[in-house]
Amino acid sequence: MFAIPYLIGGIVAATEDGIINKIHVLSKGGGMSSYSKRQFVRIISVGIIAALMLSPSAWAWGRIGHRVAAEMAESRLSPRALAVIHELLGPGVSLSDISTWADEHRNPSSGAWHYVDVPITESRYDPKYCLSKGCVVSKIADFRRILIDRRADKFKKQEALKYLVHFIEDLHQPLHVADNNDRGGNQTQVRFFNRGSNLHRLWDSQLIENKSHNEQDWLRDINSLATSQNVSQWSKGTPEDWAAESLQIAKKAYCLPGTNTVMPSGTKLDDNYCRMALPIIQTQLAKAAIRVAATLNEIFR
Repeated sequence: MFAIPYLIGGIVAATEDGIINKIHVLSKGGGMSSYSKRQFVRIISVGIIAALMLSPSAWAWGRIGHRVAAEMAESRLSPRALAVIHELLGPGVSLSDISTWADEHRNPSSGAWHYVDVPITESRYDPKYCLSKGCVVSKIADFRRILIDRRADKFKKQEALKYLVHFIEDLHQPLHVADNNDRGGNQTQVRFFNRGSNLHRLWDSQLIENKSHNEQDWLRDINSLATSQNVSQWSKGTPEDWAAESLQIAKKAYCLPGTNTVMPSGTKLDDNYCRMALPIIQTQLAKAAIRVAATLNEIFR
């Protein structure tokens, strides 16, 4: 995350150069000055990058959440699944290493795959809320099909594995399933320990980072939830069922602690909200890990 300003600057510069070349060809012989071209293109370029950054699909669970869920999942893979995955990914590449790939390589066409906006007034997930270009629920099924397809080449299977792991984890971030006419919480502004934020960002990473930046601490916490009873229960169901679970949890995330009152924009949140949210986050990350492992074990049995 520390390199984001430099990354954005590089993307803007590259975008400008590409668009300027096009404008130069199209306006050859015209009256647009070199300075005007550069200013015009900078506005377009910054707008493109801003649109990408503001997508509600960005960085669910953040780096820490994705990595610890994937590490826990890998520890629960069958020998057969582990061997196939290591063959696909190559020596020394783990599930935690690839768990953030889909965020790092997202683009305008894949952005909508990370989430589905189901109104919090609904009782469960309905496929009608999945966009025609796909959503987090439908893409899990799509990439599962690629992984079981014997005709799919190695590159396609590598990519499918990276997306599948990431999207199962995304599906367990409640604000990547629910919506209150606020782009999944992105437009519900909050004050978190007197710092400006929004509800979506809070659940993506800030609640996790507020507790600890140490991946091993988080891994220990979520592994402790993997009792035989929980593993048996959480291994069941479909992505549609898991989306319905996340929707119900999101209804709680949208409310003031201990109430059924949906928080208005500008709400101040503190320890009371953390005490409510952190056990949910731990459980959701543990569920995601169990379900990633169960899905991969079933695919590569």
